[in-house]
Amino acid sequence: MNTWPLVLIVDDSFADAQSMSGLLKPDYRIALASNGADALERAQRCPSPDLILLDVFMPGLDGFEVCQQLKRCPLTRDIPVVFVTALHDPAQEARALELQAADYISKPYSTAVARARIRKALAARFRPGNAVHNGTANGAISEGELQTPANPLPRLSKRETEVMSLITEGLTSAEIAAQLFIAKGTVEVHRENIMRKLGVRNIAGLVKCAVRNGLLAP
Repeated sequence: MNTWPLVLIVDDSFADAQSMSGLLKPDYRIALASNGADALERAQRCPSPDLILLDVFMPGLDGFEVCQQLKRCPLTRDIPVVFVTALHDPAQEARALELQAADYISKPYSTAVARARIRKALAARFRPGNAVHNGTANGAISEGELQTPANPLPRLSKRETEVMSLITEGLTSAEIAAQLFIAKGTVEVHRENIMRKLGVRNIAGLVKCAVRNGLLAP
């Protein structure tokens, strides 16, 4: 089962949606919506997205209206929204942030910058205390769980522990491979072995284990 985060790309431009999908597909699961109404419907489905990339100019509901509705709904208000738009306007960017968007990326964007900002938004999504809907019931780590004494990880090798730490920091498999000087496929094998050994099914579970064992600050 693919346990990478699920990203919903909302864009009425097929070319732009495919471009972003191609950029993220190696390390994320992807869902697509071509308008605001479809985005709102898809966001409430199970599994819910871990992140929404949202265009501003769309037929019907525009991106600002979609974001506003997402933040009003208890089922979707905790999903981070990152605007990806050709709109270069500080006032509109400020409006997006006032609507509680996690970030605002202007087109044309730098691939490296876009990936870094998306990774940062997802890392915040999986931090303890955030409601992670995808894969667990509410997914949040309670205060009591955070106070549980750290359990050692004797089942993990040194390399697996390194990979786990980098995954919970939000790095992609390609970035982990580059940092540890190993193949991307090797990272993915380590990830599956880590999840199997620890008995977790998703990134939220890994974060919980990482917090308990001092690999990630609460």
